[in-house]
Amino acid sequence: MDRRLRQFLAVAETGNVSTAAEKLNVSQPTVSVNMRRLEEEHGVQFFTRSSRGVQLTDFGKVLYEHVKVMARLDEHAAAEIRMLKASHQKAMRVGTGFAWWSIFMRDILKDYRQANVGVSMHVDVCSSLDGLRSLLSGDIAFFVGTQVAGLEDDMGFIFENLFAVQDAFFARADHPLVGQNLTVNALKTYPRLDVAPFVNRHLGIVEPHDFDPTSAFRKASQAGQYTTNSMTAGIDMLKDSDAILTYPIICQAYFGDHGIAMLNVIDRPQQLIQIGIYRLAAKDPDPQLIGILAHIRRSSECMQLENLDPPNLDAV
Repeated sequence: MDRRLRQFLAVAETGNVSTAAEKLNVSQPTVSVNMRRLEEEHGVQFFTRSSRGVQLTDFGKVLYEHVKVMARLDEHAAAEIRMLKASHQKAMRVGTGFAWWSIFMRDILKDYRQANVGVSMHVDVCSSLDGLRSLLSGDIAFFVGTQVAGLEDDMGFIFENLFAVQDAFFARADHPLVGQNLTVNALKTYPRLDVAPFVNRHLGIVEPHDFDPTSAFRKASQAGQYTTNSMTAGIDMLKDSDAILTYPIICQAYFGDHGIAMLNVIDRPQQLIQIGIYRLAAKDPDPQLIGILAHIRRSSECMQLENLDPPNLDAV
């Protein structure tokens, strides 16, 4: 990473030019000059300076978020090189959304491990926003999940569409609304659960006013909201409350095994949600991943056929 950006990161995190210079083993004047040149290059002020040190301006905060990602990429690259030198075998690092792990990714990776004995593998199971964050930082090679609305144009992601699904409403099996014919309006008096909330770490990937993971019909609740980044915790929260979760209808069987039932909402919106593979445009797939990506595409063809004619809840 550029030495000026590395010095900027140190100054931002220590809040003191002298401390940052000592940490990096360079002179204080060198750091001061480089910070001024960096500000001149962008035509903005990144720090406010006082006798007690420095603080980031709004411009500085933007640069800091991006430089942190760059530093992580640099660290991951160095770590990956060290691991490869030590073992001569690169670990496979993939990511997938909560739903797609249980629906098909678990079986795909199981088959791959059985066919490649001794392979090293890491799997991130998380929301799409966290998956994109991990992809950008180099923690994973690709992510299988929901297409994200409102992505910044310059992020460099490639999205390969695999299939489309519809959402439905879910609640605990003994919820007061289970077994009734309902309208979306009837859900407004119950809390809503979100297992993929927008949080500060997602800034820089999407902006809050652009990102709308819930859409109008997911925002049906006017009785509060529960959030978590864990599906395991989310299921527990559903069981322990009257909350309602909006999630792909294809997960009905999985939820049923965990005591969660699908609500029969007769005016359930029919919009399709695209599911696919995210990769970085600037990085070609590793040869090790080509086979598993092909397996995912084959499996998704079956998923697409299953979702062409979604279950008719109105007939229940």
